[in-house]
Amino acid sequence: MGDEHRARPAWRPWTIWLPGLLALAVCGLLVVADALAGVMGSWDTPAPGLAWIKAAVIGHCALAAASVAVLTAGVARPPWRRAAAIAAWVIIPAALAWFLLAGRLASAA
Repeated sequence: MGDEHRARPAWRPWTIWLPGLLALAVCGLLVVADALAGVMGSWDTPAPGLAWIKAAVIGHCALAAASVAVLTAGVARPPWRRAAAIAAWVIIPAALAWFLLAGRLASAA
């Protein structure tokens, strides 16, 4: 009975630094990719799907802010590191999915 109620030890700091910084880097690179797509889409004659490119930039900036918040929370509060690390790992595929969805919507517009 004593083993069930014992508190789990806090995760080590690298368990949040790796996914947190990786999520921030992925979101930052996707913001750059979206910005380049916006520039290329409005090079000569504006493409009809530029609104979706702008939505992609906004979404990736929001995900980058979320990754900074998760990283900060995980570093500041050791008991939250497990949840913060899982959230940071979830941000990466969410950012990639948003990139693909926005590209599909922009090309279909």
